[in-house]
Amino acid sequence: LPHHMTDAACFILPPLSQISFEIALLTIAMILLLAPKDRRLPEAITMILLATAGRILMEPIPNVQPVTILVMLTAIRLGAMRGASLGILTAYLSNVYLGGGAWTIVQATSWGSIGLLTGLVSSRLVDDNDKLCGSSFCGFSILAAFVFGFLVSLPLILDGGMIIWLHGIPFDLLHAIGNLTIAAWLLNPIDDYVEVRWKWVRPDLNRGLTAPSRQV
Repeated sequence: LPHHMTDAACFILPPLSQISFEIALLTIAMILLLAPKDRRLPEAITMILLATAGRILMEPIPNVQPVTILVMLTAIRLGAMRGASLGILTAYLSNVYLGGGAWTIVQATSWGSIGLLTGLVSSRLVDDNDKLCGSSFCGFSILAAFVFGFLVSLPLILDGGMIIWLHGIPFDLLHAIGNLTIAAWLLNPIDDYVEVRWKWVRPDLNRGLTAPSRQV
């Protein structure tokens, strides 16, 4: 396993604590998924299924998967809540096949955080015509790879220090390169499809969220 996920696999919780955390996370994910009253739940579910299938299919390639990109795209087009929900639910659904454990909590929380962060800055990732700004999106996808790597290693960083994260930076680089590759390959077709076929209009779901002015 790549370094970050080897570390994460060493993250162990008492059974009762793990179950409690997982119930809480899944409850939050369902609330975030269902709370928006925009009648676009089918699109959100489609993105979750696409991210789940993509992660499973690309599992043999270390740290390269479409989840981060799809979390970001969903947060931009459907709002921070749906982006966070996608991150959490994709981690759990894909780990049914890939193998679960306490580290799923860390993965789900990390991808959920990426969804919230993307929602906060979403206005800076599209142009005046509500089209994705490719350079800004790709730049943020690189940042998201390193944020994910830090968050997924955080429980072990608290125990073993920053050296844990520093050792995993090569795998964060793979994650970043994978994000750029997937964005270049799939981002525009997927975004064009949802814009033309589903006619999404980005909802104002980030109201109340005020922005300032690792194998994954």
